[in-house]
This record gives sequence, structure tokens and C-alpha cells, in this order.
Amino acid sequence: MLSKIKEGDVYKVISFSGKTFTLYYGYYDEKDRNSAFAELMPIYPNFNEFPEYTKDGMPFVTQMQDKCEYYEGERNCGEECHDCKHFKQCEELLGVCNHPLRVKKD
Repeated sequence: MLSKIKEGDVYKVISFSGKTFTLYYGYYDEKDRNSAFAELMPIYPNFNEFPEYTKDGMPFVTQMQDKCEYYEGERNCGEECHDCKHFKQCEELLGVCNHPLRVKKD
């Protein structure tokens, strides 16, 4: 018998570019927690609020992250990171921005 997924259960552990990210099931919006129609989903890191970088100083991003000032892709086509030519897919919805001006300087 399969057990039911609960909020806070681990969805997946992803390791790449020198970092490990644990994705948990949850809700992105507090109001979804009390909605009869909202379902638990994997929660991805908020790299805009809590930046993380590869060992080479490149910023991690998610596919659904809003574009930054260096976005280069089709206009009016969602304009999220996954539409940008600088986005490098890594695993699941996680990736790295390869724009040279986004490299973290020590």
C-alpha cells in the first residue's frame, strides 16, 4: 500500500555543480494550504531571495524564475529563465545562469 504524501516530505535530493538541494513537498502560497483544490507540489529554492552559486561563481536559477536584466530570448514568450539563451539546464527545473556579468565576484 502506498502512503499518502504529506507536506514536508522529501520529493527529491539533487546534487550538481558542487551543491546539494533537497526539495520538499509543500505549497508556494499560504492560501493554497486551505484550498480544497490545491495539491502538494515540490518546492524549489527561491534563488532571487536566497542566492546560491556554483563553485565557479555562476548563479543557480529555476526554469520558472522571472527573467533578469540580462535576459536574451524571445520577447513576449513567457520571459522566464528557461526562455533565455544563458540558461543551462541541470536537473529537474534547476539550472545555472551562464551570463558573464552574473558571476559572483569574491
